[in-house]
Amino acid sequence: MPRIKLANWYGDKAPGEELDVDEVQLKALRRDGMVAEVVDAPAAESADEASAQAQPENAPVQEAAAQPESGRRKR
Repeated sequence: MPRIKLANWYGDKAPGEELDVDEVQLKALRRDGMVAEVVDAPAAESADEASAQAQPENAPVQEAAAQPESGRRKR
């Protein structure tokens, strides 16, 4: 579980207080601008970042080329 530091009041929690949240709460609080900083990120996030860096740069290009284009074309 990530641990965050609040930027604003959240219920009865004052700005600057730290609390444990789950991934869904973290995403919602970040969207609302309530997170000052993530104090303790879960190890899963750092593992995802490492695997993303380990992939070759041309891999996403191949996936995009395999998918058909959708939408209208500008003439």
